[in-house]
Amino acid sequence: MRRLLSIFPMSATLLLALPANPASADALLDSLKGTWRGSGAVRTSGSTPSEKVVCRVEGAMDGPGDLLKLDGRCGGEGFTGTFQVTIAYDAGRGRYTAVWRDSLGSKSPPLTGLKSGNRVVFRIGHNDFESEGRAVSTLVVDPQSATRLRITGQTIPAHGGAEFVSADLVFDRS
Repeated sequence: MRRLLSIFPMSATLLLALPANPASADALLDSLKGTWRGSGAVRTSGSTPSEKVVCRVEGAMDGPGDLLKLDGRCGGEGFTGTFQVTIAYDAGRGRYTAVWRDSLGSKSPPLTGLKSGNRVVFRIGHNDFESEGRAVSTLVVDPQSATRLRITGQTIPAHGGAEFVSADLVFDRS
């Protein structure tokens, strides 16, 4: 479970190509408000198969419409965990930032994301014990429609090779 929850804090640090219209950014965050229920698969280690999980996420704006908090809980046959992701849009700098916290005590550094269409992509290179070197982690928050949200993540060795941590979760608004 630690590797599942750790995939998300490892995702960030790119400059953004955001639209000049700050209302568009607020609309993206606003579209993630509400209750989301979903399922998908996660792999917490390169030597283990993917595990099916079910999740619930509650999204709420905090402040004047530029800060979204996503509180979630996921569980599968082998684990249960909670997390909170705070996503903000900084109109002055023209970029998204995020911070991840989980029930295991993990907390990410501030992450910077790239907006591409309706999606925000966070990517970061980092040291990783499983690859015994550098790795690249990516998190994609993809509102596919007004009622569907997909979150994907993966960690792969920086020198190439197969992913060793992955998540693919699809949520429907409830």
